[in-house]
Amino acid sequence: MALRLISLSLSLFFLECASRIISNFPHSEESYSLTQKVQWIQSTNEFTLRNQSLSKDFIKLSLEEPFLKSSTKETISKYRMASFQFKENLEKTCDKQSIDEIKKDPGKITIKGKLTGKDCSTDYQIQFHTKSDTEIEFKIQLSDPSLNRIQFHYGSSKDEKIFGLGEQFTFDELKGKTPFLFTEEQGIGRGDQPITAGANIMAGAGGNAYTTYAPIPHYITSENRSVFFENSGYANFDFSDTKKIKVEFWDFQSEKSLTGTIWIGTSSKSLIEVYTKKTGRFPKLPDWAYGTWLGVQGGTEKVSTIVKQAKDAGNPVTALWIQDWCGRRVTNFGDQLKWRWYADEYLYPDFKKFVKSMNDQNVQVLGYINSFLADTDPKKPGDDFTNPLLTEAKSKGYLVKNSKGEDYLIQTVGFPAYLIDLTNPAAVRWTKDLIKKNMIGMGLSGWMADFGEWLPYDAKLYSGIDAKIYHNRYPVDWARINREAIKEAGMEGKIVFFTRAGYSYSNAYSTLFWEGDQMVSFGTNDGLPSSIIGLTSSGISGYALNHSDIGGYTTISNPLRNYHRSKELLLRWAEASAFTPVFRTHEGNRPLKNWQVYTYIKPDGTRSLGDEDTVSLFAKIAKIHFALKPYIQSLVEEASQTGIPVVRHNFLVEPEDKNLLNYKYQFFLGDDLLVAPVVESGEIVQEVYLPRGKWLHIWTGTTYDGYRKIQVPAPIGKPPAFIRIGGKSETLIRSSISSIRNKD
Repeated sequence: MALRLISLSLSLFFLECASRIISNFPHSEESYSLTQKVQWIQSTNEFTLRNQSLSKDFIKLSLEEPFLKSSTKETISKYRMASFQFKENLEKTCDKQSIDEIKKDPGKITIKGKLTGKDCSTDYQIQFHTKSDTEIEFKIQLSDPSLNRIQFHYGSSKDEKIFGLGEQFTFDELKGKTPFLFTEEQGIGRGDQPITAGANIMAGAGGNAYTTYAPIPHYITSENRSVFFENSGYANFDFSDTKKIKVEFWDFQSEKSLTGTIWIGTSSKSLIEVYTKKTGRFPKLPDWAYGTWLGVQGGTEKVSTIVKQAKDAGNPVTALWIQDWCGRRVTNFGDQLKWRWYADEYLYPDFKKFVKSMNDQNVQVLGYINSFLADTDPKKPGDDFTNPLLTEAKSKGYLVKNSKGEDYLIQTVGFPAYLIDLTNPAAVRWTKDLIKKNMIGMGLSGWMADFGEWLPYDAKLYSGIDAKIYHNRYPVDWARINREAIKEAGMEGKIVFFTRAGYSYSNAYSTLFWEGDQMVSFGTNDGLPSSIIGLTSSGISGYALNHSDIGGYTTISNPLRNYHRSKELLLRWAEASAFTPVFRTHEGNRPLKNWQVYTYIKPDGTRSLGDEDTVSLFAKIAKIHFALKPYIQSLVEEASQTGIPVVRHNFLVEPEDKNLLNYKYQFFLGDDLLVAPVVESGEIVQEVYLPRGKWLHIWTGTTYDGYRKIQVPAPIGKPPAFIRIGGKSETLIRSSISSIRNKD
């Protein structure tokens, strides 16, 4: 969640220099072969790195204006609830560029020169190194360590479309856009009104079209080019210029250089494959993961009753996710948890025995953990909360520090807490021991590994690394620690943990992602539609296994407008989720305000919002997901070997179909199942665009020709979906859904 306060105008942000680059080297038009297929081409107006056999360019650098700039800016950050506000003060800028030398070696080009400006001068070096005929690495270094901003400009075209940059929620294609990359709370509303305005007034927490938990500085273009930056500081990407792309990274000198990789290929899938070969791929899911994961809380009696109710309705429940296994803590935000990572014996007496009883019913039990340790709430008179784990962590120096060297007290939503310092090896060992003993040792088959995006910008860390560049890495290490605990316990492949915050290389450690806290609404920026964009965009940058909370999470009671989950929203969200790797519910932060997939009456007579019709319809939708298990399993297997996502952006499957790109809320499950979920309230007929080929409507059996728009009935329980006739998985999908097709 971020409201950006920038003291300088955006026009100064990427300051243009009207003059050409000054060339101080003998200049002539020429080409030089780095490999048999890769050439460095110098012309009057630009430098080009090209694969001649593919007739594709890795990169073009214009000589009409500087392609490299740098500056020093003082950054003042404000931090509240993982909402980051930045104010920048410009101190000096080097916006003029000279080229003094170009050195050509086998497989390598080195450019040297100077960047200058008022009170600003630095030597620079850019090196391009061919790793193969389709892969180059680049490294840019500056001699002046006081310069903390670097801008790199390179060529593009007006028709080049941009996809990726991690998990985006508003835009599925980024040409013309100006996203920033910084892992943080995604925001409440993100532009949907009136909730965004209200969240900004109350806490600066509304977010915007680019706020996200899981950005990655990696994108793929319609020209089958893939660009990945290794740096982890705050970054700005500017795709608004039709002729060039502008990238800026902050605090790059802490990492000694601006470094990255460019790939070219014959397809977007091949580019994802080489990108994930470098950055990591998800493991296969265990067999139990393909049924319904019921997200319920409230104690042994309640969750047991609801599991039985769902199974009696024919729901293929294979997992019970109980986030309050560690205890319930009611705050002004709603139902929250006791952030102390051991079983709560009040809610779940003899928790280990309870877990075994569920396992005996073929239901795996999952819990919850994050990297915080909660404290007593001073705003709550007589708060009797205690946390022995916090006491221990404080005494051993395991917590993130503030600028004064004190344990960094962070006000979270509901109560104060402290972050574990993941750069401290002793703290890491201690955290892994907690997971192994208190979670795996209790028989849990997985958990939500929450948060990761809350590290303050001015924090002080045990290792001495600057928090400005570690902030985006923190969630990656949080995933790594969870994964290592599982490996050390000998449970690799049997346990699934799911993370929401991430950055580059998260896909090497996480076993599953989820999209975080969407609103319980149909809002395009932060409701059900945004969850579709999150799935399709994230898969392009390596998050091959992803899903969302069915029904959304964030529930708001407000005099102006309530955001409470409706029956329609819950079931429409379930329909979309039936075609994702994991099918998991969530009660939301205010369970009694939200329509639920169950009916339940508390001993005191309090009723949940729900009815028998919902229980029945939800079971019907869950059967769709479970019926697709063989097909989804095959896609998960493929993802583990290639990195190609299970849920696929239209561009990945039909890159030549420009009309299809206009239907951003349609997606593919694999290549051979086209899904067009209903994402608007009140819709019972859905317009669908079909690409090339012939398509079989899974409910009516009607066959349609492609390259056309059609309208199909979309009653709740029968989400529009189409099988590609002649696709390699046609037979598998047909046989998978035969048990549920045409059944009410």
